[in-house]
Amino acid sequence: MLRPLRRPRLLRSLMLALGLGALLAGAAPLFAQDTLAGASLQPSAAMRQGGAMFQIQRDGHSAYVFGTIHVGKADFYPLDAKVLQALQQSCCLALEIDPGNTQAMIPLMKKYGFYLDGKPHQKDLPPKLQKQLAALLAKYNMAPEQVASLKPWLIATMLGISEYASQGYLSQYGVDSTLASLAKSSNKRLVELETAEAQLGLLGNLSPAEQVQFLQDSVDEIQDPGKAQRSLDLVNLWRNGDIDGLAAMLAEMNAEDSFASKFMQRALLDGRNPGLADGIAKLTSSAAEPFVAIGMLHLVGPNSVLAILQQRGYTVKRLY
Repeated sequence: MLRPLRRPRLLRSLMLALGLGALLAGAAPLFAQDTLAGASLQPSAAMRQGGAMFQIQRDGHSAYVFGTIHVGKADFYPLDAKVLQALQQSCCLALEIDPGNTQAMIPLMKKYGFYLDGKPHQKDLPPKLQKQLAALLAKYNMAPEQVASLKPWLIATMLGISEYASQGYLSQYGVDSTLASLAKSSNKRLVELETAEAQLGLLGNLSPAEQVQFLQDSVDEIQDPGKAQRSLDLVNLWRNGDIDGLAAMLAEMNAEDSFASKFMQRALLDGRNPGLADGIAKLTSSAAEPFVAIGMLHLVGPNSVLAILQQRGYTVKRLY
């Protein structure tokens, strides 16, 4: 039973449930990430291995839809037998974006996430935020020069990933990246439901003031000791396949007053879900039982991808 959440700021947790987390996890040349960890195709014999999987059906066409998370640990693998069997019998794997396509990603990261004038811009941040940022950079053993040319939204995202890494959850073990690796190793076609440019543009096109507020919200969350354990709720809920708990987390986010929380709900979830549903519907009608894997928070709540597909006449059945 999920204990009630006491109105936590969910920025760090939610970022890692969204495609942006998968995209940034794949940016190895930019962020010096470790190489993708290999994952076994052999199913787990005992414990539940995380996530939730559904089957959608309409007019004789069907697809598997699996909820992912973009960081993880080695013991997330092997994935559950039901998930692996569905992937093995599917015609292709559909992800939000291909996390391994770093060649396309690097110029886009520079376009949306970097100041190109060669000047450090952190001095333009409010003095309090400058001090907080310096403390976090020291905590993660990062030199100020490493973020000097980065825009505030990208610094915020890097801090979130670094905080999870400090607690043992690494992007190299992200479920999207691992599924992509498994699909490619078995010569399955990989389909992108979104584009890296569309994802990065959501944050890269924020106004300077909005980006600063986004960074402030992220820093405030990380530096609040009382929220350190709560920030792991998303991982634990994913591990348990707790759809009700995730829906409660979304409701908590919706009740938040911060810019970051509202932006997460409005732009990164509600704004993207219709397009993801469109892509899934189109693929399902043209391919033989595809396997779709998207961030788990896209699959819960009243405006979720699954809710949109149900409104369009699809039946939705949970398989795992």
